[in-house]
Amino acid sequence: MLAIGVLEVVSLLVGFSPFGSIEDALPDVPDPDAFDAPDASGAADVGAVGQVLGWLSVGRLPLLMLLVIFLTTFGLSGWIVQWVAGSASGAPISPWLAAIPALFGGAFATRHLGRLLGRIFPRDHTEVASQKELIGSYATIIRGEARQGQPAEAKTTDLRGRSHYILLEPDDPAMSYGAGDRVFIVGQDKNIYRAVTRLSKPQE
Repeated sequence: MLAIGVLEVVSLLVGFSPFGSIEDALPDVPDPDAFDAPDASGAADVGAVGQVLGWLSVGRLPLLMLLVIFLTTFGLSGWIVQWVAGSASGAPISPWLAAIPALFGGAFATRHLGRLLGRIFPRDHTEVASQKELIGSYATIIRGEARQGQPAEAKTTDLRGRSHYILLEPDDPAMSYGAGDRVFIVGQDKNIYRAVTRLSKPQE
């Protein structure tokens, strides 16, 4: 887990956040409160992967925090399984066998701890932002050349001042953007954003 934190810090220093990119590339996740509704109708509007991610509290907390919670509780669950097995039989069981209940234990703990911490730290105070919220923001191409059908990596800022790393392509098929170009986000298709050339200098 220390290595994960070091990787994220070093990545941010060079201008690229792997967890930020992964989070932006995830499929649509239902509103975290949809699973609390009596009919859970809000959770039925997305695919199976999105429903699993929503069940695991993705959207309530930053992905990095959820990963740390899962790894911690997975390891703790595995230790408990081995302790119970050792007490019952006098010898530990195969790590692969112990990993099965530990996986379920980690998943359930991640779900419930994510729900609990999500109430303590409201979503407005986490790094989680609605993807649609980025439409209407300015972005800067930081890597690659963006053409329609060939997105490049860009950096943008949400309404709360947090940075996001996204995949972006021109809205106009005749246009292309290179590293350093500043553009305006006008739309989104799944995890790919569309942009146009900046028409006027943004206010500082």
